[in-house]
Amino acid sequence: MADKTSRGIAIASVLLGVLYLLTGGMKLGGMQVMQFEMWGYPAWFQYLIGVGEVSAGVGFLVRKTRFLAAVAAIVIMLGAIYTVVTNDGVGPTLAVPVVALILAGLVAKNSRQVG
Repeated sequence: MADKTSRGIAIASVLLGVLYLLTGGMKLGGMQVMQFEMWGYPAWFQYLIGVGEVSAGVGFLVRKTRFLAAVAAIVIMLGAIYTVVTNDGVGPTLAVPVVALILAGLVAKNSRQVG
């Protein structure tokens, strides 16, 4: 059972790592400035979130830092969910941050036991 859990956490960590490297890279590349402005955030906030996401992405790919990456991702996703709900309402846009939050929670819960 522990082997399946370990494998599942490793797979979730790789998926989250890739997700956060991509989304954080987009933010660092300035690709979401208009969206952040539409939500009422200053332009610099996009870059701050981008740094956090890229850092979490790298952290998910290193076994020893998975727990910290998951905690950072949970904080970022709670903010993302708040932003989506208050600006766009409940809908399909909410799916990615909710799924990422759940996976990050599972990685956080299990990463200490696994790695």
